[in-house]
Amino acid sequence: MEPATASWEAVATQHRDAAVSKIPVEWRLPSQITDTISQTSDQNVLDIPRTCGLLTPEELDITENYTAVTLLEHLASGKFTSIAVTTAFCKRAAIAQQLVSCLTEVFFEEALARAKYCDEYLAKEGKTLGPFHGLPISLKDSFNIKGVASTIGFTSFIAKGPDSADSPLVTILLSKGAVLYVKTNIPQTMMTADSHNNIFGRTLNPTRLSLSAGGSSGGEGALSALHGSILGVGTDIAGSIRIPAFCNGVIGFKPSTRRIPFGGQTSPAREGSFGIAPCAGPICRNVDDAEYFMRQVLDYDCWTLDESVVPLPWTSKSTGGEDRKLRLGFMLEDKHFPLHPAMQRIMQTVVSILESAGHTLIPLDPLLPEDILTQTINTAMKFFSIDPKGTPFAHIAKSGEPIIPSIPTTMPPELAAFKPTLDDVFDLNVQMQHIKKTVRDVWVKEQLDAFIMPVFQGTAPTHDTFGGPPYTVLANLLDAPACAIPFGKADKETDKPFVRDVAYVPPYGADSVESGPGGFQVVGRNLKDEEVIDVARIVSKLLKSSQET
Repeated sequence: MEPATASWEAVATQHRDAAVSKIPVEWRLPSQITDTISQTSDQNVLDIPRTCGLLTPEELDITENYTAVTLLEHLASGKFTSIAVTTAFCKRAAIAQQLVSCLTEVFFEEALARAKYCDEYLAKEGKTLGPFHGLPISLKDSFNIKGVASTIGFTSFIAKGPDSADSPLVTILLSKGAVLYVKTNIPQTMMTADSHNNIFGRTLNPTRLSLSAGGSSGGEGALSALHGSILGVGTDIAGSIRIPAFCNGVIGFKPSTRRIPFGGQTSPAREGSFGIAPCAGPICRNVDDAEYFMRQVLDYDCWTLDESVVPLPWTSKSTGGEDRKLRLGFMLEDKHFPLHPAMQRIMQTVVSILESAGHTLIPLDPLLPEDILTQTINTAMKFFSIDPKGTPFAHIAKSGEPIIPSIPTTMPPELAAFKPTLDDVFDLNVQMQHIKKTVRDVWVKEQLDAFIMPVFQGTAPTHDTFGGPPYTVLANLLDAPACAIPFGKADKETDKPFVRDVAYVPPYGADSVESGPGGFQVVGRNLKDEEVIDVARIVSKLLKSSQET
């Protein structure tokens, strides 16, 4: 008689419990706190790491009062040891996990052993291991780390066991002195904006637990918001870095594809996919840290580890400094995805602040087709559905687990009947090229430095209501670098004058999204990532100063 096969529930539970067991008992929150955590709760948990009593004053200082760049300076000088810094972020990540379910795999013991090695090397050699010396860096679950599992939200992937080799980016980070300590949660299929799967559950938004943390790098976004990571890495094929950054009020930079090594990851997709390519990039809390990540990774000859990489180092160009005046386009909305009141107010405010500071703002809506975002998302979603085998859904079916609720909301209903043919491949490439040319023509005519646009039509939405990503997938189709910048939040009283008689998607409910984070994105030209970072730095600093005055 063949042995009984364990149910998917049993397999997922066993894997999840094994991960939970790696959180030390002394880092566990009391039940008075954890019993109140649920996806229907409206509470804000951002202050709990600071007030729960588990972190020492030094650990609070380390995790709250420095950028990655300044913390690295202190690690190099010996002001902080890597053991102290790594302990602080491991503890804070453990607290974050208990509040919002942002982690998948944890390897705190290995991280502390690595930190000890970093400290010993610095003491013995009198120099650092590299530009990330002793700094804890978090990674999205899809990145492979030798000896650690990459289930990417599929119960059937648990049987694969730990990975046998590092992703190229992991190799680079370790070669430059980084300490790896956690991997972060993602959605089943990695093609929806709600980071929810049947192994590790749903990642919640720390600003308001009943709101989405975004996806597919939602664990990274939530962990960053709770200061459980000072620098993390996500991936983006339709908005998966920028959406979680936006939903959680942090910075998310999507580079041009083929800059940061993407290879060697565990993927939900069929090998050989084409059309719109994914990329990897940083999620952090300021633009300077995003630039530091890009500069240091690209200082490595990445092509030697990943043949798909363009061997293009990070360059600094004198463009007039932070006082220079920018020429920025701005896109407001596609009529099929009208801006919700808070986002309409936020975008108008951003444009006004930029204009008041002397920057030139050019409205792009009259210059582009009114349905360009609809064209873009329809083209993109067909590209994402081009695999006739439906490989991600085969991974789901293999274990018998159910499909998570947000997946059916992501694809337009008309795509349900889409059966790709070879002719569709040609037609989709023509459509993509037409959209690229349309945007390029306007860019050149208006002599833009960059353009700004929403990340989403509303502020952070409730769970399973994000739907498709029309405002972010444009940058992916263009293969344009883009940086999500937090700004503002939903405020039902302030937003009342902006309510319109339009068909909001998802339906607008002022009370349900109250206090949800808002923001926008800066979009640039393909392979001009350095210029987008420069523009994002100028804009973010200006907006921050406007909020402080």
